[in-house]
Amino acid sequence: MKKIIVFFVFLIQAFLYSQSYRAIYKFDYKRDSTNQNYTTMNMILDLQKRQTKFYFEKQLKFDSLIKINKRVTFSIPLQQIIKRSQGSFTNENFLNVDDKYYTFSSSDQMSWKILDSTKNYKNYKVQKAHTYWGGRSWTAWFSSDIPIPEGPYKFRGLPGLIMQLSDTKNNFNYTLISFKKMDVEFDTHNVVETNLGDAAIKITLSKYQKLLSDVYNNPFSEFENMKDQDWQLNIYDRRIKTIEGLNEIKSQYQSDIKKYYNPIELDKAVKYP
Repeated sequence: MKKIIVFFVFLIQAFLYSQSYRAIYKFDYKRDSTNQNYTTMNMILDLQKRQTKFYFEKQLKFDSLIKINKRVTFSIPLQQIIKRSQGSFTNENFLNVDDKYYTFSSSDQMSWKILDSTKNYKNYKVQKAHTYWGGRSWTAWFSSDIPIPEGPYKFRGLPGLIMQLSDTKNNFNYTLISFKKMDVEFDTHNVVETNLGDAAIKITLSKYQKLLSDVYNNPFSEFENMKDQDWQLNIYDRRIKTIEGLNEIKSQYQSDIKKYYNPIELDKAVKYP
C-alpha cells in the first residue's frame, strides 16, 4: 500500500512538473541587521518544465520597456537572481557589482527536518519544517497540496511548495502572495540570463568575493585617472568634482558598505576590515 501511495505522489509531481507555474512572494528584508526597518520587494518564482528561476517582479516592467525599444537601467539591490535545473540543488547565481553583470555556480544542498506543527494559510494546509543553511537557521511552512518541492531563492527539497519562509532572527521573510499555472513559459533572457541585454560574465565565488572587497578597498577607482574637470559625482548631498573630495568621503562610504551588508548566506560573506 505504501509503495502505491509513493508511486501516486510521484505521478502527481511528474504531472505538475510537466506544466509551467508562477509563484509570487512578498520579500521583506533588513538592509541593516541592527535596524528593525524592512525593505519590501515582490519576487517571482517561475517553475518551468526544465528549469526553476527566481528574480525580481520589478524586472518584468523593465523587460516590457526593452521590448518596445525603451532604454532603461536596473541595478540589482542584492543577490537574489537564481536559475537551476529541475530537481537540482546546483544554482546559477546572477548579480551586479560596479554596474557589471556576473554569474557563478554554487552547490546549495540543504537538509530539512519536518515537524508535526500545521496551520492553514491561504486555504492550504501547511506544515512546519526547519533547516540550518547558509550560516542561518530557517523555518519554512510548506503545503503538500501543491507537491512541488520548490520555494523562494535557493530553498527547495520539501514535499510541497514553500509558502512561508524566514530565518530565526527575522532578517529575511518570504510570504507567498499568489500561485498560478502559466499557459506559456516566460522568456527570461532579459531579466535573468542577461541584465536587460547585458550578458553575464562568468566568474567564481572567490572572484565575486574579491570584487566586493575591491569595491570596499578602492571605491571610486574609475575616477582616479580622470582629470578633475571631466567628471562629477553627486553623493551624500554633495557634488564631488576632485579626487581630494572623494578621499574626504571615502571612510563614510566604506562605513555604509559595512552597515548595509547583510548577506543572506553568512557562510559566503566577505570579511570587511
